[in-house]
Amino acid sequence: MERTSGLLDWARWWKDWITLPLQFKEDGWDASGLLGHWSDGSVGSDLKRVALRDRKLRSDDGVLEVVDYGAGTPPGGAFRETRIATVARSAASDARKGRWLMAAAAAKSEEVGGPRMLELGTCLGSGADYLLTGGGSGAGYLGLEGSEALAALTRVRLGHHVEAGADVQVREGPFSETLPMVIGEGHVFDVVFMDGCHEGTALLDQWSRIQPALSPGAIVVVDDIRWSKDMHGAWLQLCASPAWSGLDLFRIGVLWQHLDGDPTQGGPRRCRWRQRA
Repeated sequence: MERTSGLLDWARWWKDWITLPLQFKEDGWDASGLLGHWSDGSVGSDLKRVALRDRKLRSDDGVLEVVDYGAGTPPGGAFRETRIATVARSAASDARKGRWLMAAAAAKSEEVGGPRMLELGTCLGSGADYLLTGGGSGAGYLGLEGSEALAALTRVRLGHHVEAGADVQVREGPFSETLPMVIGEGHVFDVVFMDGCHEGTALLDQWSRIQPALSPGAIVVVDDIRWSKDMHGAWLQLCASPAWSGLDLFRIGVLWQHLDGDPTQGGPRRCRWRQRA
């Protein structure tokens, strides 16, 4: 598995991406309101507040001892010492990604009230912050994180959501242990953010495992779909899944589960980044 790196690699991915057919919110696939929520100018103030919390972390020189179960690490994980600022700069969800996470949570909030959300890989809680901001005070969030130190920081960051009425849980340990436990407990999720181990085989395994826990019409966001050819190949397999459609946003992908009788759109599509209502 060779990770994407350098301008030439990204230029090749860009050339591939711009050949995808465009998806517009008028095309009928956006019954969830996902594109409408993303292009809604009213999310700006909420987006800025979360982004400000991210910026503060990017200047935090606190030291962390983390265990990494991600791509390329041994089965028992890899222990390393790093700084909060380093993690925030390299792994936290940026504002553009955050806007899509907010849109996904807001879209399901309109349908089910407080959306139930699952995240694989909380890191510093950035993605969770965006999800809970979009989902509102009645949202439920369950985050799975391999590192005890990162899980602890996620809980602290999400404290204001708990105070506002959100149900927030963060569990520690490798996904191979925590994910089967969550599925076995009978949880049902409206939104899932897959941001853990960036390996194609791991992504496909996690996808298979979460199927029993997805509500009808669920939205699944997949991070770093062009992290490597291996990850992109797995993403294309997910887009080919029956009753699912994929929106390719270059660095991340969004999958939408169609209800019975709705046609799939025949492979991933892209949308204009500056699309407005």
